[in-house]
Amino acid sequence: MSSSDGEKSVAIETIEEFLAHAIALESEVAERYEEIADSMEVHNNQEVAQLFRKLARASAKHAGEMRQRAQGKTLPKIAPWEFQWGDAHAPETPSMEKTHYLMTPYQALDLARNAEIQAQNYYTSVADNTANEDVRKLGLEFAYEEAEHVDLVNKLIARYPKPEKGWDFDPDPPSIPE
Repeated sequence: MSSSDGEKSVAIETIEEFLAHAIALESEVAERYEEIADSMEVHNNQEVAQLFRKLARASAKHAGEMRQRAQGKTLPKIAPWEFQWGDAHAPETPSMEKTHYLMTPYQALDLARNAEIQAQNYYTSVADNTANEDVRKLGLEFAYEEAEHVDLVNKLIARYPKPEKGWDFDPDPPSIPE
């Protein structure tokens, strides 16, 4: 099933299936933020590493809140390729290809903002494509929470200057021994 904008529509019909997806989404993004933080630390980009660690903790906390909501419910076991999102990874998970070892806090937050927008769109799609009123309400609630996250990131990003042209120039870039 596809939506008019070319993205895959999301058809989730039970609260249990919805929560399984939400937990996987937040867990995957927390893991990715930790990976990016590790990469930034290796390249001595401590400020950005700390920012990603903070984002990872927030996502892990959000996943924990969803696990609490799921207590007493039997969540389905979903294979990674059976998740109802149109990509190889959860919608909120930022792409490693969009990171750079010299990225600035502005760029890190811009990456996070785009991830939050993707999550907001995902939950809106769930709400729009379900016949289950409880799933629809929860999808809208989670979309609203993601919109709040977007607003928070927008406030944070305003604290940093947009990087100038040539921000990624390194006269002695890292190299991999042959």
